[in-house]
Amino acid sequence: MKIRPQTIFSFVVMIFFIVFVYEAKDWRMQARLYPFVIGIPMLICAVIQFILDLKGVEAKSSSSDGAPMDFQFSGQKDMDPALVKLRTITMFAWMFGFFGAIWLVGYIVAIPMMVFTYLKFQSGESWALSTILTAFAFVFFYSLFVKLLNLPFPDGALQTVLGLV
Repeated sequence: MKIRPQTIFSFVVMIFFIVFVYEAKDWRMQARLYPFVIGIPMLICAVIQFILDLKGVEAKSSSSDGAPMDFQFSGQKDMDPALVKLRTITMFAWMFGFFGAIWLVGYIVAIPMMVFTYLKFQSGESWALSTILTAFAFVFFYSLFVKLLNLPFPDGALQTVLGLV
């Protein structure tokens, strides 16, 4: 059993989720729902990871260099650097575009809009498949978070300015 930086990090993450769940235990049910639903599974995963790190178990890498993403600061061997940079910029553009859409029109409109635009324009899926998957995503999101869990989502800036809320 060797203490490595990965083990220390896993321990810190495990402590974080222990505190995360413990602090929420005395809250009213609706308030502690999120910390429990997220915190308990993450605590279980953190404990498992900590035990694996204590035992010295290493993750198996599917690629030769073990990089989880296209973008690397050094050692780029197989891919054109311009392509890697383009993919990285595209990924961050979609992410910031999603954040901007949430701010502008709110979650309830932004989520199906993001799913549809990503499927249609980034992935190149057909109109029918993009529409069907967007409808399923919206029904799932709306049924689970708005109707079943009754979570309040803030309105978007555009909705507030136009008085649509």
